[in-house]
Amino acid sequence: MRIVHLNSHASGGGAGRAMYRLHQGLTCLGHSSRILAQFRALGEPGVFAIAEVGEGRGFSLACLIDALGRRMEARLGIPYARYRSTQYIAQSDFIEQADVVNLHNLHGRYFNYHMLPAFSARKPVVWTLHDMWALTGHCAYAYDCQRWRTGCFDCPLLKEPGRQIVEPRPARIDRTRQVWRAKQRLYRSTRLHIVTPSQWLCGLVQESILSDSASIQCIPYGLDLTTFKPLDRPMARQALGIPLEAKTILFAAQSVAHKRKGFQYLLDALDRVRDAESVVLLTMGAKSAASSKLDRFKQRHLGRLSDERLMSLVYSAADLFVLPSLADNQPLVLIEAMACGTPMVCFQVGGLPEMVRHMETGYLAHYKDVQDLTRGIRTLLDDDDLRTRMGRRCRQIAKAEYSLQLQAKRYAELYAHAIASRESDS
Repeated sequence: MRIVHLNSHASGGGAGRAMYRLHQGLTCLGHSSRILAQFRALGEPGVFAIAEVGEGRGFSLACLIDALGRRMEARLGIPYARYRSTQYIAQSDFIEQADVVNLHNLHGRYFNYHMLPAFSARKPVVWTLHDMWALTGHCAYAYDCQRWRTGCFDCPLLKEPGRQIVEPRPARIDRTRQVWRAKQRLYRSTRLHIVTPSQWLCGLVQESILSDSASIQCIPYGLDLTTFKPLDRPMARQALGIPLEAKTILFAAQSVAHKRKGFQYLLDALDRVRDAESVVLLTMGAKSAASSKLDRFKQRHLGRLSDERLMSLVYSAADLFVLPSLADNQPLVLIEAMACGTPMVCFQVGGLPEMVRHMETGYLAHYKDVQDLTRGIRTLLDDDDLRTRMGRRCRQIAKAEYSLQLQAKRYAELYAHAIASRESDS
């Protein structure tokens, strides 16, 4: 089969990394997989930027207008959603030559979602949801707001203090009511096959404006288990300059300072941990953390890592991985930690309990409960045998449920179903 993936980034961010791994898995199965993205940093066959697809003065003018629209939204807070280059993508040979189109993140100021019917009119469309954006009038995560179920309006997350955690970055004008209604109308005239990585998000889709989609199913993310695997801990620690006897806690996020990832809760929990001099805190992300609460601990900030073998080394060096997310779907870092046999401590929220199985692969703390989060960290740090058992179970579940080969096989079956159902309807 010939598959085209469409996303804001070719390999950056959680959605981009997940998509790129799926692209690799499909290629290994013998399918022709190509990526089309607004931004690409990969100079390799099969990965293209949107600007490379269209031809002619009309397409160049559309790209210029889109760039001005993005700037207008960023500076003036005037929402701009009608990206004209999307029309050229839908009509391009790039799409015409595909058997199926797999959409990913459509938010990111590059895609005109009003063109969804045009895409589905030309090709079978699979849409992988990496967050809640498709269900809401703006938000990638709604937290405790339930307005997305019946119609977004007067969004509380577009006001303070919600603006500090809302994603995508909000404009100054609240258009959630119009956007939610527009999505509802468009979905009714678009044949979509919806995929979610977590059962949690799958359940939300079934209660949303996407509930009448052609199909809805959960296909978890996959990764290369020959790269992400348990490595010799003494060797890993020696390579990273970590004392062998130190209790080592790992936190990883695209940005350590990202409020949704809950680093502040980790700081508050660590502030209650005894014997701080024996604890090493490892962090991976775009920015290092700065807090007086960390002064008691030895710290190693490793920055943003792209080499997966080095990432596997870091996971293997840690005693446990802590990710106190306040909202999340299926974080890749949790699957990576599982594959490397590293137990996890998280809040009970979103899709996290599907990976962090309480006292089996880690510790699930009550939501936003710093005392319980501290208890989880302490429970695992103090019991070497428990961590060992959890680590083995993590690897077993990763091999059974999160292999890249299994994910790619499931997607290939879905693509074949989407193509066949389209042909039977025509």
